[in-house]
Amino acid sequence: MNEVIIIGFGSQAKAWALNFRDSKRELKIALRENSPSIALAQKMGFETTLLSQLSAEKANTFILLTPDHTHHETLELLDQQLSAGANLVYAHGYSYSANNFKEKFPKFNHLLLAPKAIASELRFQYESAGKLGAAFSVENIEENQNQAKELIFSLAKDIGITAGPYPTTFLEETNADLFSEQTLLCSLLPYGALHAYNELRKRGVSREIAYLECWLEVKLIADAMVKMGPEEFFQLISPNALLGGEKAQKILFDESYHHKIEKLAQDIWNKDFFTECQGLDFNTLRSSVLSRWANEELTQTHRELSSQLINK
Repeated sequence: MNEVIIIGFGSQAKAWALNFRDSKRELKIALRENSPSIALAQKMGFETTLLSQLSAEKANTFILLTPDHTHHETLELLDQQLSAGANLVYAHGYSYSANNFKEKFPKFNHLLLAPKAIASELRFQYESAGKLGAAFSVENIEENQNQAKELIFSLAKDIGITAGPYPTTFLEETNADLFSEQTLLCSLLPYGALHAYNELRKRGVSREIAYLECWLEVKLIADAMVKMGPEEFFQLISPNALLGGEKAQKILFDESYHHKIEKLAQDIWNKDFFTECQGLDFNTLRSSVLSRWANEELTQTHRELSSQLINK
C-alpha cells in the first residue's frame, strides 16, 4: 500500500489521517515551517514533513486538505519540487475549477475524491462502520487512467467510503456542491430554523419549546427523510403535518422563490460566484456571521440546552 502525504492538518485532514491510519495506510502530514499544527500532529502520533522538503519524499500521492484559497500558492510550490506524474488529490473541485489548474500545472495528475460528509461525520461513519458516499474524477492524465481510478478507489476505501465513489467532473461536483450549500444546506436550513424560532418567540412561546420545535427537530426530520425517502416520509407524517406542509410549500415556494434559486444557479454556472470569492477576506466575513449569530437568542438557548438534548 503506497504512502500518501496529506497537506494540512485542519478538521478534514485530521479525519482523513485518522481513517487512513486505522486502515493501515502509511502517511505523513506536510506542513509549513513554524506551523502550530506540527506539534499537534506529532502529539497525535503522525509523522510530519515540511512542504519545503517534499522533493525528498518517496511518496507520489499528495492530498490537498487545506482551505481552497491556499491551493494556488501550494501548487506553485509543488510545481517547483515534484516531478511530472505526481498525483494531486482534491477533496472538493472548487479550487481546481476556479483557477484553471489543469492548464497552469499540466505535469500533475489531478484527481478528485470528494466525500459527501463534513469531517466529523467522515470520522464517525468510519468508526461506526456506517455508510458514506463520495464523488470522484481523474483529469489531466494522458496514460494509465485505470491506474488513477484504482488509486482513487483504494483511497476511498481507506477513508471509509462505502457507496461509489460515483463518477463526476471537477466542475460538476463544484457547481452541485456550491448550489446545495446556497439553496439549502447553509441557508434554508439554519436561517429557516432561526426565523421560525424567532416567530414563535414573538408569539410568546417559551425558549425551550421553540428550540425543540425549530432547531432540534431539524435533525430528526432530516434523518427520517434520508432513511425513508420521499414517499414513505409523507406516508408517515401526521395529517396536520401533511396539510401544513402543503399549505406552506405553496406560499413559500412560489414563482419568486424559483426565480431566486435560478439566479443562484446562474451565478454559479457562469462563474460570477467564483469572481465574488476572489480576493474576499473570508476571516472578516466569518467574524461578521459569527457575531450576528452570537447575538441571536437561539444561540444562547442552544448553549443552555444542547448538553441535555444532544449526543456529542
